[in-house]
Amino acid sequence: MCLSNALAPCYWHTMRTIVAVALLAIATGCQSPPPSRNDPAGAFARLAPCVDLADTGCLFKELDRDSRWSLATIHRTLKTIGEIVDQSYPADRQDPATVYGTWAKAAGSKNAHEVFSAFCSRHDCLRKLARGLGAVTEISALTETTATVKTTRGGSFQMARAGEEWGLATYRDELIKEKIRLGDNLDQVRRNAADFDEQRLATGEK
Repeated sequence: MCLSNALAPCYWHTMRTIVAVALLAIATGCQSPPPSRNDPAGAFARLAPCVDLADTGCLFKELDRDSRWSLATIHRTLKTIGEIVDQSYPADRQDPATVYGTWAKAAGSKNAHEVFSAFCSRHDCLRKLARGLGAVTEISALTETTATVKTTRGGSFQMARAGEEWGLATYRDELIKEKIRLGDNLDQVRRNAADFDEQRLATGEK
């Protein structure tokens, strides 16, 4: 779907109507199927039950593809760091805050969902989303694959598309940065582990 700024105003009116109907359905307990993710308005409407239930697992599923991919990479990187530290680091050098930095509380996460829960706890995602969630006042296309949704509560939500699927991209840039930083941390952990292994060989320790 093309989201050019030149689209007729009626398109955005339709999108606002979709969101309004979806939010009303949620508020009245309607069991109708959730809105489609084929446009930013539908994807935005799907956030409401996640925020209402304070469910980060639900919210994870509504993220844009790049955000979910970054979280999956962060999960794999945390697991790799843990394996290297357990194998090569001396016991007195395994402090989680030192080894994992800001991701210490997510170190034992079983999957990317749990990693996102830790990220949300650190960034107070749910409270900030709840504060800005409301009736849509504007949906503006930034590019063919990105858009901004603004609400009556002053909220501004970044949305992004991959293929035909839109999702919440508010955290995308930060998660990409975190993924890169944690990758650098992994490189350092590998260098440290090599030094510790060499020291043990030199001293005959096991």
